[in-house]
Amino acid sequence: MEPKIPPPIKVSSNFDSYRPNHQRNNQDSPRKHQNKFPANNPPIRIINNQIPDPAPPSITQSLATRLRANQTKNATPIDISSPIISTRQGNPSITFHEEDFMQKMLGRCKFTLVGKFTNAMPKMEIIRKSFIAQTQLIGGVKIAHFNSRHIYIDLDNEADHISVWTKQKMHIAGHPMKLQVWTPTFKPAEETPIVPIWITLPELPWHCYYMDILTPLLSPIGKALYLDSATMQKTRGSVAKVRVQIDITKERPQHVWLGISEKDPTLGKWQIIEFEDVPSYCLYCKHQGHSQGECPVKERDEEIKKRKELKVNKKAQDKQLDQTPMGNHQNDKIREKTQSNPYSPPCLCC
Repeated sequence: MEPKIPPPIKVSSNFDSYRPNHQRNNQDSPRKHQNKFPANNPPIRIINNQIPDPAPPSITQSLATRLRANQTKNATPIDISSPIISTRQGNPSITFHEEDFMQKMLGRCKFTLVGKFTNAMPKMEIIRKSFIAQTQLIGGVKIAHFNSRHIYIDLDNEADHISVWTKQKMHIAGHPMKLQVWTPTFKPAEETPIVPIWITLPELPWHCYYMDILTPLLSPIGKALYLDSATMQKTRGSVAKVRVQIDITKERPQHVWLGISEKDPTLGKWQIIEFEDVPSYCLYCKHQGHSQGECPVKERDEEIKKRKELKVNKKAQDKQLDQTPMGNHQNDKIREKTQSNPYSPPCLCC
């Protein structure tokens, strides 16, 4: 008789990990929910290895993420040539074409101004509030900090750019701020020579008192910005007055030939050009307000250079005295005379 085998011992399920009932049902029957998706989130199908577009910016995204998305969406690419990549003095060098850097890339910042504080600069919040309160802008403005003395002022349109720039100076919380036009070669240690000034044209023909006529007439001198009220309303016939953007480092003609016939070049008149309140500009320190002959920076540099030359001459004189075959007593005596009057040459005869 074969021995009777006992039944296997059933181990309690208390040692199994706890799972809720709904998880067990989902794991037991995955096919039941295979084709069920929420109504708001349909399945994303990737066809031909194409990555779907990202979700649009939502309120839960950060401000920087939304700004980057809007900038990428609204940005207009600039058609520029590929820069030249090389090395210069052992460091990487990237050289843009002059037309791209000075003209094409300038288009995005053509309405930018630079505010320069002569003394201390207030906080940016105060600058923004005071600037908006003092200007009547048509469009928007962005004011950015550059350094402890300069700010960038980005305007939206040409009208705001001209109206703010021609003020030339503002006061922010009691601190004077000078306004100047921004250029691609802007340097904080220098001031631009491009300024707006008034130009008068005495005895200008009456039918030329219009912006579309004066703009090409004054194009050899600068860019016409706007007319004064008397010229615009034609209430003064003796002289026309135009606000013009000029470079004060260039030559300013006193006359412009106003021809009236392309067939006969002798027909016409010499139109007188008068410039009002042109600021002086120093080519040495690149600042407005004084000429090169009155530059304090140049005077300081010349004084430092003169002291260095005197120091070098004194060392040369001392070296020459040491090489002369005289006694130490005579050399000391000559040194005393030289120090008392450093401009006189050493006397070697006594």
